[in-house]
Amino acid sequence: MAAAGLALAAGMATAGPYLPADDATILERVPERSDLELLAPLRAAVAADAEDLGASLALATGYIGIGRRNSDPRFIAHAQATLSPWLSRPRPPERVLVLEAITLQYLHQFDPALALLERALALEPLDAQAWLTRATLLELRGDYRGARLACARLVRAADEFTALICLGSVAGRNGELAASYRALLASSDLGPRLPAALRAWHLSVVAEMAERLGDDRAAEAHLRAALQAATDDPYVKSAYADLLLRTGRAPEVIALLAGSEAQDPLLLRLAIAGHRLRSPEAARWTQAYEERLRTAERDHDNTHLREQAMYLLEVHGDAAAALESARRNWAAQREPADLRVYARAAERTHATADVALIARWLRETRYEDRSLCAFIACGALEEAP
Repeated sequence: MAAAGLALAAGMATAGPYLPADDATILERVPERSDLELLAPLRAAVAADAEDLGASLALATGYIGIGRRNSDPRFIAHAQATLSPWLSRPRPPERVLVLEAITLQYLHQFDPALALLERALALEPLDAQAWLTRATLLELRGDYRGARLACARLVRAADEFTALICLGSVAGRNGELAASYRALLASSDLGPRLPAALRAWHLSVVAEMAERLGDDRAAEAHLRAALQAATDDPYVKSAYADLLLRTGRAPEVIALLAGSEAQDPLLLRLAIAGHRLRSPEAARWTQAYEERLRTAERDHDNTHLREQAMYLLEVHGDAAAALESARRNWAAQREPADLRVYARAAERTHATADVALIARWLRETRYEDRSLCAFIACGALEEAP
């Protein structure tokens, strides 16, 4: 998911508004009332006292949490509106800078986010959240040296286990996959004593490593455990759905994501699974996802290029348009899912220049992913100039 902007109208069939077949059809789910109700006292506190920094930080953090859990950028905008009065001051508080950077990370405005983190760390060099966010941003951009340095600061700023996961994740994408996987597995006995969010992160990292090592069974076990720790985590659900789709288990995707239509990344996976199965629900999911993409383009939402490429490739069947989206996405972010959709699109369009670009990047970073062999012959990747 990086900057969106490719005109979708020319690449997709025009459709009229969707009319549900009956009153029981679910069009959209909204955040639980309890989530919003919990923030009511904080909203009141901020409204009553604009100088209450603690209430403002707590309210913004709450909005970010709802936005992440529901993949809903509207709540990220609410967080930004809460932080805006503090950011307009000559010397914004350090925590305000960090939270604003996190909102920009969500919106894939990576350079401004990194700039804010630099300002925050100049004020508070041991802010663990700032260092972890910086490491995450640099890792997803493929700057593994910078990410390692940021992770290393977590040994003092946070705790050894957080630093271990961070360093292991980066090293696993930078030539040390098998060793990093073993190291993180060896630390799994700490899992039951960890907070749920940290446990889910640890499990999702080792699941990604297992999948890239070619051990889909282990990857699935790790993802199942991650879902037990964080039942509604959209990132974990997306990763699990992608594993099921890659291994030809589309019916399980529909079961896994039942009731998740409100979250764009999960709606996309439902549309892909429904399309493969020729499900009666496929048309509804597809049309709903097209509408979401059009809305994102209208609102200049710059977070959907990866999903756009997946949709064009897997549902719409336009590999050339998918390649263009995947190529533009790759210029901004380089997560495993970004690489896979780029490789699939390059393979389907016989784009030798893109295959060569991917091969060079793999060699330079020593990145490993055996699942790529299903998209592009591994021999071709090794031999490309």
